[in-house]
Amino acid sequence: MSLVSSLSNARAGMAATQARAQTASANIANVSTPGYVRRETDLSQSGPTGVTVTGSSRIQDNIVVQTRRDAQSQSARSDLIDTVLTRTLSAFGSPGSSNGVFGAFTQFESDLQTLKSTPESAASQSITVDSLKDLTSALSDASEALQSERTQADASIASDIKFANQLAANIYDLNSDITSAKANGRDTSPLLDQRDSLLDQLSLMIPVDVKHLETGAVSVRTSTGLNLVGATVNKIEFTPSARVGPIDTTSADGGRLSIPTIDGRPIAPGSGPHAVTEGRIAANLDLRDSVLPQQAAMLDNFAYDLAASLEALGEPLLLDNGAPIDALNKIGLSQRLGVNPLIDPTHGGSPSRLRDGLAATTPGAPSDDTRLSALADALSPFSTQLATVVSDVSSDALRAQRIHTGNVAREITLIEVDSQLSGVDLDYELQSLLAIEQAYTANARVIQTISDMFDTLARI
Repeated sequence: MSLVSSLSNARAGMAATQARAQTASANIANVSTPGYVRRETDLSQSGPTGVTVTGSSRIQDNIVVQTRRDAQSQSARSDLIDTVLTRTLSAFGSPGSSNGVFGAFTQFESDLQTLKSTPESAASQSITVDSLKDLTSALSDASEALQSERTQADASIASDIKFANQLAANIYDLNSDITSAKANGRDTSPLLDQRDSLLDQLSLMIPVDVKHLETGAVSVRTSTGLNLVGATVNKIEFTPSARVGPIDTTSADGGRLSIPTIDGRPIAPGSGPHAVTEGRIAANLDLRDSVLPQQAAMLDNFAYDLAASLEALGEPLLLDNGAPIDALNKIGLSQRLGVNPLIDPTHGGSPSRLRDGLAATTPGAPSDDTRLSALADALSPFSTQLATVVSDVSSDALRAQRIHTGNVAREITLIEVDSQLSGVDLDYELQSLLAIEQAYTANARVIQTISDMFDTLARI
């Protein structure tokens, strides 16, 4: 090898070490930058001139990234379900608690027992009527809380879909920028970081499968195969509702609630082969159309059974907006149930009719507890029924919590695996800088040595 070739190799080596130093310093500078993927300098042997810098590569395992996104999509769903079910549980109350429906029922049952022991007490009569009114208020509040959660779920579906559509449009634009930059030999790493960040955010809304193309672009589909980003962008279509009421169902069931679609294909859970089951959008759809309506139905059934049991005694103490209850009109009954005005002094009634009967026009025998005993006996099974309802709601909340805990653990594990593969390791980068410094010094020494040799030749 000639001195000229040796000098060329050394200079190429210095250029390579400079590029490596630049890459390492960039990695160190971005150690805390969200979404930054570690880079390595790409080198190739260049014939007699030694080495050539061909660019830089992002160190990333696409399979690990896809698996991590799937886990994050699952966690996004379970987080929402867990949060909402924890809130609705408080509306139902729990055994031993003075709050919610259970607490109100327990108080009414206790006050009725007290009145049964002292049927002549006007104060106990009024207290018992008030506690029955409190029970109907608790039922109404719980029902309203469930419908409020459904309304919020519908609004969240709309906002998440709007966000997902914007993310898809931005990914499409970045595809064009990356394809152009790659074709012109420019560094695409910053653009790839941006696109990965958008894909991460999109996967929280809806589970996606990402395919990397040779051009540098990506195609994005839902986990069930519907195209979101490709040659074009396909929007998720959805029409929000201002308010969701007890009787509202989806358009698939003849109702007015919108179902999201892509290319006209429904994606709501249970809607067909393209239904998605993970991510925030699927979670809110499940809450709006399945989970919360089931809880509302349990509440309405309890309200109906309680009112029907009292009515069977010939004492319709509870009415549906002032009218007799109807087995064909249970939906939303919890919100409509009210105390019969005949026992409500605020509506001209008399609490003494709890003792004497609704048809009484004059006070009966002060010590007569016949009707009160019958009412107390009729209430007895409902403590167990309500406890079962609360137990079911509580079990659902605990199950959601366990699922979310498991999903988060898996998500954290995969984030750590991804970070180990693609994140910046300061110790590694600092060691690399030491090796780069040594290589740079060695190449500089080669250049100095060859320069001295040329000087020697020049003096001959």
